[in-house]
Amino acid sequence: MKKPDAMLMATFFADCFYSATYPYIYKEIMSGISGETVATQQIVNCISVILFSALWNRFSDRLFPFYAVLCVLECLAGLCTSLYATFHPENILMYYVLDTILFCLITRNIICGGVRLRAMCYPTEQQREHFDNSNNAVSAAATIIGSAAALFLHLDFVHMIWLATLGNMIDNVFYINIFLKSRKD
Repeated sequence: MKKPDAMLMATFFADCFYSATYPYIYKEIMSGISGETVATQQIVNCISVILFSALWNRFSDRLFPFYAVLCVLECLAGLCTSLYATFHPENILMYYVLDTILFCLITRNIICGGVRLRAMCYPTEQQREHFDNSNNAVSAAATIIGSAAALFLHLDFVHMIWLATLGNMIDNVFYINIFLKSRKD
């Protein structure tokens, strides 16, 4: 029997948690902020994508050794934003700002490093194609499961934030292990 693919398992668990919580988190956030705030967040996120993609294209060899550290930092920052949401649930705007900063500075770097990690784990074009197709299917199945769970979850905003944070931490544990294994090979 074939050993389960850790990247596919990470996708499955992260997407289950994300799709189970996102509808409620999104609804709550969008009801508490302005359209201008959302537009500003999109601009900031896109600038982050452009900046960090260019940096990773240029300095990948220097940045990649810190991939696991970035995953740990994202877990810690996620815990901090979740704690903020717990103690200040009335201030959705500040949570949104903190989450945007987390994404722009840490998550964006994890995504860029993940591109390199995926290339290392699936070095041929055929392997990457097979992984990408499998990853899309696993993501869709997990989204169906998570969305079905969302139909029955009737938790408040804070509990949903914590579930999403847990899902992200599980995802990061998988990726830290994949990274460490790739460094040994």
